[in-house]
Amino acid sequence: MSYEPKADVLHKFDTTYQFAEGMNVYNFSPGPCLLPKKVLDVAASEMYNYHGTGQSVMELSHRQDEFRFINIMTKRELKKFLKVPDNFVIMLQQGGATLQYTSLVKNLIKRKPHNKAMQIRSGMWSNQCLDELKRHCNAVVVADNITENDCCAMVPFNKWNIDPEASFFSFCSNETVNGWQWDMDYFPWHLIPKDCPVCVDMSSDIGTYPIPWDKVGVVYAGAQKNLGTAGCAIIIVREDLLGNRTADCPIMNDWKTFEISPDKTYNTPCIWSLYVTGLNVSYMNQMGGLEYYMEKCRQRSLMLWDFIDRSGGYYRSKITDKKFRSNVNVVFRIQDANEGLEDTFLSEAKKAGIVQIKAHYFCPGIRISMYNSMPVEGVSYLINFMREFMKRYPNTKYHAAKL
Repeated sequence: MSYEPKADVLHKFDTTYQFAEGMNVYNFSPGPCLLPKKVLDVAASEMYNYHGTGQSVMELSHRQDEFRFINIMTKRELKKFLKVPDNFVIMLQQGGATLQYTSLVKNLIKRKPHNKAMQIRSGMWSNQCLDELKRHCNAVVVADNITENDCCAMVPFNKWNIDPEASFFSFCSNETVNGWQWDMDYFPWHLIPKDCPVCVDMSSDIGTYPIPWDKVGVVYAGAQKNLGTAGCAIIIVREDLLGNRTADCPIMNDWKTFEISPDKTYNTPCIWSLYVTGLNVSYMNQMGGLEYYMEKCRQRSLMLWDFIDRSGGYYRSKITDKKFRSNVNVVFRIQDANEGLEDTFLSEAKKAGIVQIKAHYFCPGIRISMYNSMPVEGVSYLINFMREFMKRYPNTKYHAAKL
């Protein structure tokens, strides 16, 4: 059944003022992220009665026109925001980015007869992908930052283990746990064989820079950091990569089956999270689109990294090569990993309305996650807190400039 929405946007927002005015805390959570107040207000208003149907959004059938509208328009908003070319398809599924680890193998491994796939191991999430690939194929580790240098810098390109027999090449663009990120302009695209599709997990930095669509074959991301809320995964696949699944491909991993199903939904989708993601991306498009959020990302990152660098070592990141510092997940220690002082920092930050900043057990310390909905004002507020904290707990070992 065909259906064509008679609208230009999923929802028309009033963008005359910023949502930050209504915030009680600044939530720097690594995920799920905070959402704009205006998006939450619309979602709350339509929870009980969506567009006069008498049904909650969560009660809509995925075979009725109201949901068809949400589904189609969410994809159109994503296509506009991410500037997706026409030769790519956008799928909205459950299972997060994690399910796509298996989907990569089951949809792409038959491209060559050698049952091989290449993976860069640069942190926790690429390591999890590698573990899943090993279950289904011969996974070739191209570069291993965890072994070589504790996720601090990249293995020299001339030491990369490139295997031309691999069916695809996989990496994670931003490692949230250790605060390590690829600069796409610096990535050595020339090393990858031309017949080897590049698959990128962009869960944590999608929508913060232009995606090089001419160089990638698959982009996938959980929505819950930069685009929406948990429960919805965005998978964007070049059309020529569809339709070559393995015989044992689980139905939930089969991209082609989803794409040819009625309304492009094989099973009941994650209706609520898909809807909230669509609302949020529609809001971002109306705020100024990708360019607007790229500039916000640049401002937040420069402000925080500059402050850390000028703290004279009071706050310190182990990632010394600035090319690989994350713009969205800044991980640092206080006074050479003074855990007692870090606990005090966390406690006082919470009282000041700064929450969800404790780092991961894999890479301890403080982690500041600055996704698309974090206002620049929130980072300014954080920096002021960090400055005052230095004054309250001075250490003569560190000779910081005036901050």
